[in-house]
Amino acid sequence: MENTEISVVMFDLGNVLVDLGDVDKMHEMLNTEGEESDVWLKWLRSPSVAAFDSGKITFDQFAMRLPQEVGSNVDKEAFKKAFKTWPKGLFTGALELVQSVKPNYHRAILSNTNAAHWSRLMNEMGLAGNFHSYFASHLIGSVKPDRSIYDYVLDALQVAPEKILFIDDNQVNIDMAQTLGIQAHRVKGVEEAKNVLNSYNVL
Repeated sequence: MENTEISVVMFDLGNVLVDLGDVDKMHEMLNTEGEESDVWLKWLRSPSVAAFDSGKITFDQFAMRLPQEVGSNVDKEAFKKAFKTWPKGLFTGALELVQSVKPNYHRAILSNTNAAHWSRLMNEMGLAGNFHSYFASHLIGSVKPDRSIYDYVLDALQVAPEKILFIDDNQVNIDMAQTLGIQAHRVKGVEEAKNVLNSYNVL
């Protein structure tokens, strides 16, 4: 039976379709230690990250600002190299999952990303051509969980929020989506994503 309520299936990228590796890389970049969820909150609340992910500063500026912000004395070029290679690649089965969404659903990406990662995600990892809509924070000019990025998506898609099924790995992003009426679920990795999509019968 088809799901008549949902018309859009929207994916976050990092930790949903894209393997960001273990938390050590984040500790390195943010000069932190502790639980992964705490590190992600620090990442999401960083002014430098928000500025870069919303396209307001260049990669060079980001590579100078973030280490200063977190009290790290890492060399700018070394930081840029490490940051650029941070997303390891797609999780096994990620593309197959996207391609298995039934053809009558509009497939979209909504991701906090940046100029350093976008071309790798699209070209090297092969995500380009597998979606109907690509909502990238650095191209839109705002980041999740800011309401403005969701408003942008709703305006672009021209569908009621409850017709969108959205999966993301960060609870703060899910919370904002849900307050707007979007059917949002927190997942990590392809198997959890598949379980949610199956429960909506969109595969």
